[in-house]
Amino acid sequence: MVGNPTEIRGFVEGMALSYGEARQGVGGGICQLSNLIHWMAIHSPLVVVERANHSFDPFPDEGRVLPFGSGAAIFYNYIDLVLHNPTKNTFQLVFNVAEHQLEGELLCDKSREVKYHVYQQAHRFVRRGNRVWRQNEIWRDVSTKGQGSIILHSECLYRNKVVVKYHVNAEQIESDLSSTEQ
Repeated sequence: MVGNPTEIRGFVEGMALSYGEARQGVGGGICQLSNLIHWMAIHSPLVVVERANHSFDPFPDEGRVLPFGSGAAIFYNYIDLVLHNPTKNTFQLVFNVAEHQLEGELLCDKSREVKYHVYQQAHRFVRRGNRVWRQNEIWRDVSTKGQGSIILHSECLYRNKVVVKYHVNAEQIESDLSSTEQ
């Protein structure tokens, strides 16, 4: 639905993550929107059919409010975010560009019967050869609403593993001597 991000269509320069590097490009930063859509989707009954993660971690977590690896990369015309609505409910995405952030809301024509909590587990930095990798798992709990809520089920949504492109303090890094991956 985004299409080709060109200047003629109103897209501006922004940071694009491409070929293992962070660089400027027309339409760069559009992943902020796909990240937000994905984050709202995994807090709902919508099913993520297609999703890609960025292939590397360009920056440390300073200011990060969502778990690492919980986003969704898009890139015209071969990396998409595709959602499926398996319910009979109608959903609507609403966005607002605030002064310092993108805001979004996922509206539904029916009241939700459950609530969702998304979090990370098994986060670590691992040295393999001369590279540092970042790994974690993104989990989701589906619970009853209200006081004394009960977790109905927990599921691992993603297992992330990407190369780190910034300095990580040695005390944060585990060694993986069993790997021959360089």
